[in-house]
Amino acid sequence: MSVRCVLPPAAAAKALTTYSSRRRRWLADSALAEQDSLTVALHPPSEHQIAEDPDAVVAWVRSWRAYTGAGHVEWAMRRWPSFGTQEVPVRLTLSGACQIASAGGRETEWRALMIRRDVLVDRLGPGTETLSAAVAATAANWLDLDDDDFVRLTTIARWLSDHPNSGYFIRQLPVPGVDTKWLSRHRGMVETLLEGVRGHRELGIRSLPGMRDVALCDPDLLIGTPRRFATSVEELTALPLAPARTVILENKVGLYALPRLAETVALHGGGYTVHELAGIPWVVNSEVWYWGDLDSHGFAILDRLRRHLPHVRSLLMDTDTLDRWRTLAVREHKPTFNEVSHLTESEAAALQSLREDDLRLEQERIPWPYALERLLAAFDSGQ
Repeated sequence: MSVRCVLPPAAAAKALTTYSSRRRRWLADSALAEQDSLTVALHPPSEHQIAEDPDAVVAWVRSWRAYTGAGHVEWAMRRWPSFGTQEVPVRLTLSGACQIASAGGRETEWRALMIRRDVLVDRLGPGTETLSAAVAATAANWLDLDDDDFVRLTTIARWLSDHPNSGYFIRQLPVPGVDTKWLSRHRGMVETLLEGVRGHRELGIRSLPGMRDVALCDPDLLIGTPRRFATSVEELTALPLAPARTVILENKVGLYALPRLAETVALHGGGYTVHELAGIPWVVNSEVWYWGDLDSHGFAILDRLRRHLPHVRSLLMDTDTLDRWRTLAVREHKPTFNEVSHLTESEAAALQSLREDDLRLEQERIPWPYALERLLAAFDSGQ
C-alpha cells in the first residue's frame, strides 16, 4: 500500500520494541509499570493518498475496526472534498506495562515476570530500590528457570543472605539440588541478588583449593618428600624450600619428563591463575622460568605472570623456536586478544607472527630432545 497508514501488525511491533526496552525498568519500579504508556500514531491518509489507493485505505480502516487487542483505538471524523466525511482511526493508546506487553504479544511472559519478581522480592526482602534493581537485572536469567530451579534460587539466595560467612563448601549448603554444577551455572545471578540484598557479592562459602602439580627436580631440596606430588598454593607457600631455580610449565607432561636438575623445582602454572604462584616467597626469591604454549593464550599467561614477577624469563617462546617448528603448528580456533605489554621483543614478534597466521604451537609438540637441549643451555648460561 502506498499509503503510510499504520496497520495493527506494525503497531504490535512498536509495542514489542517498547516492551523489550522498558521491561527492566518496569520490573524495578512497579509504579512506573502502572503509569507508563505508549501512544502509536496511526497516520490517517491524506485525500491525495486515498485517491491513489482507495482499496488500501478501506482495508486499513477495516483492520482497525476489527482490532480486538489491548489498548484504546481513538477515532476521529475527517472531511475530504472528494470523498466526504469519514470516521478514521487516529491513534492507539496503551496504558500501563500490561497493555503494552499484551499488544506486543508478551502478555504471558510479563505476567510470569511479575509473579516471579514478587516472589523474589518477598523472599529476599524487605524490598528496597537496590533489591528491586538486582531482581530486574537478573530477570532474563531467572525467567528461564523451571519451577524447581526457581525454588532453588530463592531458597539459596535467602540462606546465603542469612548466613553471610558460613564457610561451608558448596556441597554442604542445606538446599536440595544446589551442588557445585548448579551454583557454577547460576553463580552470577545469585551474586547479583545478594548484592541487592546486602550490598556485596560475596557468598561467604569456601571452594576446594586448586591443586598444583610439583616436581622436585632436585630431591635433596626436600628430603623424604615424593619427587612428584600435588598440593595447594597455600601448602606450597608453607614448604621449607629454597630452590635456586623455579620452572613453571603449562603442560603437566613436562613435569614428568624433566630430568634431575640441581636446586630446581618445577611447577604446573595453572593457566590464567599462574599469578597465584607469585605469592610464594621461595618462588619469588628464585630464578624463575616460564615455558608455555606458543599461542595467544600462552603469551597472555606469560604477560600476566610477568606483571607480578618482573624477573621471570621465558623458555622456547621466541621467534627462533616458532620458525624452526612452524610445520608442527595447528590452527588456533579461539585466540585471545588480551592486551599484552610485558613481553620481550622476541616474544612479541613470535606472538604477532602467530596471530597473523592464526596458529598455535603446543608446548608438547616441540621434539623433546630439542626442548631439553634448549632448556639446559638456557639454565647453564643464565640467559
